Order: sequence, then C-alpha cells, then structure tokens
Amino acid sequence: MELLKNKILDAVERLKLDLKGKVVLTEAATGAYVVTPIIAALAGADVYAFTKNTRYGTVEFVKKQTMDLLSLFGNPNLKLTIIDELTPEIISKADIITNSGHLRPLNKEKLQYAKEGAVIPLMYEAWEWREGDVELEVCLEKNILIGATNERHPEVDVFNYLGDMALKMIFDAGLCPYKNNFILLCNNDFGPFIAKVLSKVCANLGVCDTLDNKVKYKDIKIDWLGNFPDFETGEKYKKSDAVIFTAYPFENTWIGNEDSPISISKLKEELDNPFILRYAGHIDEDICKDQINFYPEHVHAGHMGILPSAIGFDPIIRLQSGGLKAGQLLLENKTDYDGISLMEFVTAQSIAQEK
Repeated sequence: MELLKNKILDAVERLKLDLKGKVVLTEAATGAYVVTPIIAALAGADVYAFTKNTRYGTVEFVKKQTMDLLSLFGNPNLKLTIIDELTPEIISKADIITNSGHLRPLNKEKLQYAKEGAVIPLMYEAWEWREGDVELEVCLEKNILIGATNERHPEVDVFNYLGDMALKMIFDAGLCPYKNNFILLCNNDFGPFIAKVLSKVCANLGVCDTLDNKVKYKDIKIDWLGNFPDFETGEKYKKSDAVIFTAYPFENTWIGNEDSPISISKLKEELDNPFILRYAGHIDEDICKDQINFYPEHVHAGHMGILPSAIGFDPIIRLQSGGLKAGQLLLENKTDYDGISLMEFVTAQSIAQEK
C-alpha cells in the first residue's frame, strides 16, 4: 500500500494538480478506480464521491475501501464525503463534475441543478466522444464547459499502456504471444501503441489500419495487410492465433452479416480459425456466436472489452489525475500544461461540427 500511496502523491505533484477551494463531484468505486476521489482530495478539493451497490461491491464495501486508502495519507484536513444519493444541493455545489461511471449519464435530470460555469472533464480523448455520456444542450444552456483529456500528454501517458492491455487480453483468452502470429484490425489511434508492444513479443504481427495511420507504423516491425476494413492475410497469417480488434465508433456494429463492414464470411475466407479478441468496437454477438470464436463473450455496445484497470493501478492513477487536471484547466480557461495541450474543448468542437 505504501507503493500505491507514493504513486498517487507523485501524480498530484507531477501534474501540479491544484483544486484548492473547488468542489469536485466524482464517483467512489471499487478496484483501481478507488483512487479518483483520493487524488481530488489530495489536490485540495472538497470532494463528494457518489457510489451505489453494484456487482463489484456494496456501498459499505466501497466506503471502507476508499476511507482505508485515504487514511494512509495521515492528513485529517482532507475533505472527502462519500454519498449514495445525488441531491440537487450537492450537484449545485460542484465546480467540477467528472463523467465517471456512477454519475453517467450527465443528463438534464442531473445537470439542471449544476451551477453556471461548472465544468465537466472527460476521462478520455476528444475523438472517443460518446453521445450518451453528457447532454450537450443542457451544458450549452448553463455555460458548462466540457473538456477531453489528452491521454498522450507526457505527464499523463496512458496510451503507452494499450499494448500491455492487449497482452493481458491475449493471456486471459488462453493464448500465448510467443512464437505465434497475430493480426491487429484497427481504424483508430490505439493501433500503433498496441503494435509497438505486440510486435516485440509475438512471432509476427500483421496490421490492417487506415491509410492515414500507416505512417505511424514505420518504425514498428509489422506486415501491412490492408486498408481498414479491407484486408488480405495471405498464407503467412491464415493460421493466426487471433485478431485483436479495435474499431471506432465503439458502439457501431462492425462484424456480423454480409451488410457489416467486416463480414463473417470474409473472416472465414481469410482465416482458418477466426478468433476475435474484442479490444474495442461492437460485433453482432447473436450472428457471430455460432460461426466464429470471440472473447469476451459479451461486451456492451460502446464499451471496451478490456479496461486499463485490468492491468493494475498505474494507468488509472494517470488517467484520473489527468482528467482532474483537465478539469482544473477548464476552470482556468487554459488548454496547456507544461507547454503541451492537455485538454481539448469538446463543446466548442461539437458546435463547430454542427455548423
């Protein structure tokens, strides 16, 4: 626990996270996500952390886990209140409202009580925007700014865990990368980060990505298999152990019948034994289940098949502290930290797209 404590303190210091005098409304959750309200409190905020009973743990379990971690810091002045009811009074106090799981969706039912000028930092990048997370119209009416977190900022650096997550998924699926061939089927910025790791541990890695992304693989040992979603495996990759699949928008159905961007018949044509590792991007489970193998068995549309928390606390500490730093920058009407963009305005971007 001392190591975890030091990692959290380092994150606050590294990002110069300063939320003194601010009220943060976030979640109290289980596993690695227990760190979120702790980080906010250590940065000086008055924190309200909402929790509820889930299959991962009861309200009482979450309270104990959170307060046990908080006690390690030995600071009686830290302000953290765990709540199991989102009252209008608490929502109205918040300067920063995170888009954390227990708080989603941030819709009119909740945001009608938010004060003018409150901000919502997203714990993901702008291109990963999910329509159902936050009700933009309410935010525009109430002058609530929304900002995405640059997960590739050197002091956040979450994307460099994507390859480790792919390895974890391979092992969890009962496979082994050593001396085996794999395919990466991708259309987004995750691809090169996954490939950088997998190319060093598996026998061969074939990649199908967009032509726009091709240049990002120039220093990585891969074989180019095509322009997403079109690919050809050739004999070298026909017997591949699995396909690591990640396609955005994550909620779209990408693999299924003949009308899908990637059909089951195409997979069967190119691979002797198609096995899809569902990193991100939806597949038609009902159509696919009797025709090809895939793992995990079920993933909700729009959700990833593996989360950063699957590989431990490190990526979550970096992600959540980065998201809270984005909240700080939103309140300060800034985008950069240490001369590099850490936060991108999502509301302004959305308005520009609509026009």
